[in-house]
Amino acid sequence: MTNVLTALVLFLRRNSAVSELAKQRIHEAELPRQENENMPRKAVVISSAGGFVYTRDLPLVNQRYDVWSYGETFYEAHLLDRAIYDALKSISRVVSDKVLLHSVSLAGGPNQYRDPNTDWPVMIRTISVSADERNVN
Repeated sequence: MTNVLTALVLFLRRNSAVSELAKQRIHEAELPRQENENMPRKAVVISSAGGFVYTRDLPLVNQRYDVWSYGETFYEAHLLDRAIYDALKSISRVVSDKVLLHSVSLAGGPNQYRDPNTDWPVMIRTISVSADERNVN
């Protein structure tokens, strides 16, 4: 099975609009501890949101992910969220890290949120990703 999460992170790191805002601070699953010293600032975390659809007749998976867009303020978090949304909705049969990403669709959000542990501003959006379960050479 392919690693769709890693493919999404690498895709966003290569997107000029997103990387201009977040630099390379685009992470899988959680924010690394070393980031805490410099927060709040623009950073992205993509994590599994549950919900997996396997199609029996096709080598295709549909998975849901939460995209957390942190910012210095809610406005800055919103700008980052919007750049990420624009990048992800452009995906149409894109290969990233040997994963064929067929499409990304909005499943919920964005929701304005303040991280209860840190009080940092964050926008949260849930996406649904359709990808090939086989690696592409």
